[in-house]
Amino acid sequence: MTLLRLPAQTKLHWRGESNRRRRRIVRDIAQADIAHLAVVRTGRDGERAERSRRKCLERLLHELGRRGVQTVVLESRGRADDMRDVSMVDALRAQRRVSARVRVAQAVGRNEPLLWVADAACGAISSALIGADEFRTLLGDRIAVFDISP
Repeated sequence: MTLLRLPAQTKLHWRGESNRRRRRIVRDIAQADIAHLAVVRTGRDGERAERSRRKCLERLLHELGRRGVQTVVLESRGRADDMRDVSMVDALRAQRRVSARVRVAQAVGRNEPLLWVADAACGAISSALIGADEFRTLLGDRIAVFDISP
């Protein structure tokens, strides 16, 4: 992933890339032996983005735990948000909605190139939701999408 970074970039970020670069990034990701899981939620009118994020994270952690994943690294969103995420994961564990074996850590995006893969996969899914299916198609059957919209 670091080889795909342009000289002035500290990290790859889907929103900042041209469609030509997006194609290249997704093609490279599709060639790697990586399975992707994405959780999509189209919230209700007035639903806060943080609630949608939490619902998606709950399902994602559940699905990853079912597949035997033991460590999940989230992109850090700052100290306060990171602490909220940890509290939420602890509550989900206590409710047995997420496996106790799943550990969650946070990393600064520019320091963890594997987070760039997740960003690109999510970008491909988001693009498909608004009618630009090209990037999603490039990922083929390497990506499973769970729609948890109400």
